[in-house]
Amino acid sequence: MQIFSEQKIRNKISVLKQIPVNIEYIPNKKSVAYFKDGTECSLSCLNCKNSLCMKYLESEISFEEVPTFSLDTNNNVCPVNAIKWNSETESPEIDQDKCIKCGLCIKRCPVGAIYCDDSVKINTEKSSMQEIVLSDDTKELMQKKQIEEILSIPKRGTLFIETEYLLNEIYEKISNIRHEVHNIIVRNILLGLDCSCAIRRIGDVYTRMDAIYKSGDNSIGAMEIEFGRDTLDASRGILDDIAVLNTRYNISKEQNNPLVVCLQLPNARQGYWQVVKDIKVVEGIKINTISVGALLILLWNNKNLDISTNSFYADFDNMSIKKYVENIIERKIELLDDNIGIFAPVK
Repeated sequence: MQIFSEQKIRNKISVLKQIPVNIEYIPNKKSVAYFKDGTECSLSCLNCKNSLCMKYLESEISFEEVPTFSLDTNNNVCPVNAIKWNSETESPEIDQDKCIKCGLCIKRCPVGAIYCDDSVKINTEKSSMQEIVLSDDTKELMQKKQIEEILSIPKRGTLFIETEYLLNEIYEKISNIRHEVHNIIVRNILLGLDCSCAIRRIGDVYTRMDAIYKSGDNSIGAMEIEFGRDTLDASRGILDDIAVLNTRYNISKEQNNPLVVCLQLPNARQGYWQVVKDIKVVEGIKINTISVGALLILLWNNKNLDISTNSFYADFDNMSIKKYVENIIERKIELLDDNIGIFAPVK
């Protein structure tokens, strides 16, 4: 069941002649689909009846582990509403002024029809493996079944190669976005990393914590999201969150893998890292800390976020998380200068 009712009329849709065996993302180029008969081609937008690049399903934004959590039901994949439906072309289109190049819509497209060179684009050039058909119940059901099958095939490659220019561009755009969108950005990235995540409903004064998550390795924990510079409150607030999950939702502190997500990792003089260390020493609780940029690099490399398997614990003795990201993506990150606090505090 979906959380939205599709009102857009499709006169024509695209279906595949064969289901690919895998799809490969290629940075700065269209993705390539590989078929059993040896065909290799880039697939174009399917004009999906229900566009996964635009909307989440109800099941994707629910949180079954804590069903009484007062969650935000915003189901837009693009946190800044940069992707819209064009009724004339009967396909999605991207507002380049709004787009922050997070890659979420690229990751969501079942056939890899969205890609980025200088900007995020949607491939509309139909391949030899696609057929344009008149939209009716039979063809829409065929397309739906094909999409379900495609979603199960492996996707390899990298959406973007991280560069100082790209990350600075993204951070500049994010820093100018209104505060209420910050939590949605983080939730949607976590969903893209194969986590369940629920963010607090706007206006809810009863729920203190910003969010709660569960990763693929069954880690579950409270989450604080801080895009500003007052990160000390996040490290202290996470203790309140742990207590709330224990008393209200029966999630003990031993089960809890708390996570603080920052736009920039806190500066040493703010006191955040010392508080994190003190909490570990006194309470035995390891607070994981990760930046939005680090989450994006994991997303671009088709990785999952599994906190129990791959801890992101850092404190005053070692304030860098770079090695954690490199271990997951299995290669060195060749950024010349981390001047926006993605892996370590800005000097």
